[in-house]
Amino acid sequence: MPVVPYGVAIHNAAATGNLKEMKAMLKVSEKWLAQHGNVSAALEVLNLEIAKVEAAKPKKIKRKSKSKRKK
Repeated sequence: MPVVPYGVAIHNAAATGNLKEMKAMLKVSEKWLAQHGNVSAALEVLNLEIAKVEAAKPKKIKRKSKSKRKK
């Protein structure tokens, strides 16, 4: 099963000092990036869209239930 090239996997490959493993991770990462694009940029867009939707939602007013009110 191939390793998904994310930060930890890439850093772990670099930490091994094993040239063969580092080159293999580089090859997998470059192929993944070519197929899927820049995930960081996509996450930025997603965060912006989430913020827009949250800003457009009406705020909910929290009310105390009758059973929790002090008499």
